[in-house]
Amino acid sequence: MSKKHEIHILSKKSGFSSMKKELTQQVEDFLNSKSEEGYEIVNVSFTYYESSELIAFVTICK
Repeated sequence: MSKKHEIHILSKKSGFSSMKKELTQQVEDFLNSKSEEGYEIVNVSFTYYESSELIAFVTICK
């Protein structure tokens, strides 16, 4: 049986220091809820977009 992969994109725009902290918390909450639903976390990566937005790419599978 093959696993179904999903990619989710979460982003945050605000001041630089609070942006990182807020998005990290948002990603942590998201991953905890998906983990409780039986999903496996495959990959999480962060990138900055035009120095004003922090973006998290999250890949999960079930």
